[in-house]
Amino acid sequence: MSIRQAALANNLVISSFNQKVEIIAEIRSDPLIRGGKVFGSTKMPDQQSFLISVQKINNVVINLPMRMLVPVGQNLHLNQQIKGSVKIIKSKEAKVAALAVAASEIEILAQPKRLFSITDQIRSSFRSLVPKSDLGSLIPGLILGDTSLQSEEFTIAMRRVGFSHLTAVSGANFALVAGFVLWLMQYLIRSIRTRLIITAFVLILFIFLVRPTPSVLRAAVMTAVLLAARYRGDNSLGLPALGAAIGLLVLPDPFQAIDPGFALSVLATAGILIMAPHMSNWLAKRIKWSWLAEAIAIPISATLFCTPVVVALSGQFSLITVPANILASPVIGPITVIGFVAALFAAVLPKLSSLLLIFTYPMAGWIVWLCNFGASFAVLKFSSTLFFIALLLIFTALFLKRKWRPLLLVAILLLSHLTYTKISWPGSAWQIANCDVGQGDALVINLKKSNAIVIDVGPEPSLIDNCLRRLGVKQISLLVLTHFHADHVAGLSGAIKNRDVKQVWITNNLQPAAAYENSMSLLDKTTVRQVVAGEQFQIADTKISVLWPERYQGSFASLPGDGSAINNASIALLIKSKNLSIFTSGDLEPPVQELLTTHPLLSPVDIYKVAHHGSAYQYLPMLDKIKPSVAVISVGAANNYGHPSLELIGEFEKRGVKVLRTDKSGGIAITAPNKIRVTGKDWWRIRWG
Repeated sequence: MSIRQAALANNLVISSFNQKVEIIAEIRSDPLIRGGKVFGSTKMPDQQSFLISVQKINNVVINLPMRMLVPVGQNLHLNQQIKGSVKIIKSKEAKVAALAVAASEIEILAQPKRLFSITDQIRSSFRSLVPKSDLGSLIPGLILGDTSLQSEEFTIAMRRVGFSHLTAVSGANFALVAGFVLWLMQYLIRSIRTRLIITAFVLILFIFLVRPTPSVLRAAVMTAVLLAARYRGDNSLGLPALGAAIGLLVLPDPFQAIDPGFALSVLATAGILIMAPHMSNWLAKRIKWSWLAEAIAIPISATLFCTPVVVALSGQFSLITVPANILASPVIGPITVIGFVAALFAAVLPKLSSLLLIFTYPMAGWIVWLCNFGASFAVLKFSSTLFFIALLLIFTALFLKRKWRPLLLVAILLLSHLTYTKISWPGSAWQIANCDVGQGDALVINLKKSNAIVIDVGPEPSLIDNCLRRLGVKQISLLVLTHFHADHVAGLSGAIKNRDVKQVWITNNLQPAAAYENSMSLLDKTTVRQVVAGEQFQIADTKISVLWPERYQGSFASLPGDGSAINNASIALLIKSKNLSIFTSGDLEPPVQELLTTHPLLSPVDIYKVAHHGSAYQYLPMLDKIKPSVAVISVGAANNYGHPSLELIGEFEKRGVKVLRTDKSGGIAITAPNKIRVTGKDWWRIRWG
């Protein structure tokens, strides 16, 4: 590892950081679309991301791995030789020397070698045969590990339910393909050794077809060891083969040892080898069908072995993971075998492949249904440190004498402490919730019966979708987009996913144009209304008064940062229900806040949704007029904007206002008259007067 790290710390690369250079390289992984991240009010464009092996930098010969980003649109493939002008940036990715970012299209110097061209054609032909839906995107992932068709939302749902391993080609895929080829060869070839040689050749081609990722290489090496043992007539156990796979892969490429996918792949295999046979035998004595006992034992064993690492990596664990994997396991084998045959004929006999794929659709649909159904279940979020302390206490109590068994009780209590409010948030009687969407805004007002008002949708579709799902919101009577900065509207697709939206309010400033047009395309079948100051509405027992913007846009002095004119066109609302009142003001800045201070409808409220993520630029006399009991600040942890302002928090404290911040407390749920629940480190119930 030290030698590899020293090699990556190349002086030529280091001296080129933050400079433009010309490189010649070979593409070493399939290009994947990486969605543009939201930085403040701006959403960056999508990019293609892939690994490269750099051969020259400014005509100086070199041989180093890098990650490359290029604009979306250019047709790029694995094993192509490329040339381009890039900016070299220091990367946080341990296995690469740097990040190379191209601002424009790159030049193709040489096309892929024949084997890569054939496998790439098979993959692209196979992708073209499946329907454009979650079901269709799942099939290439299950069979070839090709997740390029999967939407970000579906990928996150797969991760929530614990299905991510299904689209990571592993030993199970190799075992199914090898088993199918051996079964087919017995009718054509008598010699077992010849059959094994042919099977090994097919598996080598399969590696190129599914791409040599860490889990694929681990599975391939393990399968090769087992095939060699069978060839010699030695019925070796699986664990030595797994050990050989780990050693053979980590020695030449030590970075695999810190690859999460590789670790999870090894742990899942170890669980199946060590625990599954014992559990299967135990279940077989109690269940009539042995195949059912095995179907239950395998996913449980793999999941239990992987759970500590999953929790350490993500800090969460889904309650539905084990049962969902049990229910999905019976259809994985048939989909893999039928799909593998269909993939082989996709480029030459597409009609035959399409016919074969029809048989896989009901089974793949079953997995998609399980995924969507399971994603609605609670996900337990843990402090990794406390989780491992509890785990250590459990193992200590199990292996020491009886007098130490109280440790087990302590561990159970600790885990209960960790999970209590994770499941109970937001509480059955919640009235107002502020979703934790990072550096952005998303406020929800409960109208009962799974119905709500939603004000802004944050920067990421998955974050707002998860929050609304947890709040139980299935219908949005009113969706308010205060203005079109990305940190307020980029999550729109997640908010409206599988939800009935009755009406949308927007501001009369339709900038930035790209964000506005994208939002309108998503809302093409929804009633959209521009609202202006003075309008008043009633939804159920909730009264909504629009205090801003004015019908005609004014001109205000620009403040530091981006988009003052857009910020000052934010929709400001005074919302009053039977028990609570709240004032929300988007990203309004001091000039407009000063005007609102004299507005006849502005009055004291219980809750103030603080403008512009707690920016330092606030008009304090407005705060004195609304006299809130609670100030809610929606802000991302460790953001680069200095939000929230410590001076502003000090002003709230002087006035006796309880400050709640999503960067500290996570999701915030408020129930009248005086209960607050949060999902972050302040796990206890907070009371305010």
